[in-house]
Amino acid sequence: MTNNCRCLTTPYDHRDFASQPIGIDETAGRFAEVTIETCRACGRRWLHYLMEIEGISRSGRWYRGPVSDEVARTVRPEAALAVLGSLAWRFAGGSYFASDGFTITGATDLVL
Repeated sequence: MTNNCRCLTTPYDHRDFASQPIGIDETAGRFAEVTIETCRACGRRWLHYLMEIEGISRSGRWYRGPVSDEVARTVRPEAALAVLGSLAWRFAGGSYFASDGFTITGATDLVL
């Protein structure tokens, strides 16, 4: 893996990633899409969490954080948000944040 890959900067281009759906996180009625995305250039695995509240404009938000192959193989949709919140750093963005991507550092509760 390289430390200067496109996958380490925003904005993202979905064509740079192979996506594997993990499922839907239905916790508390969120209905968030959870996927593992693999960078086509460097092979880095990313946990991606995307949610939007139907009927509420500018509610879309996403989180993307680097994960190990083991986490990529075993993560369940309902655990994805906790995994992302526990990472040393992750990206966030979407209409809720009025951003195409920014970095969050340190373990934190993620905005839902």
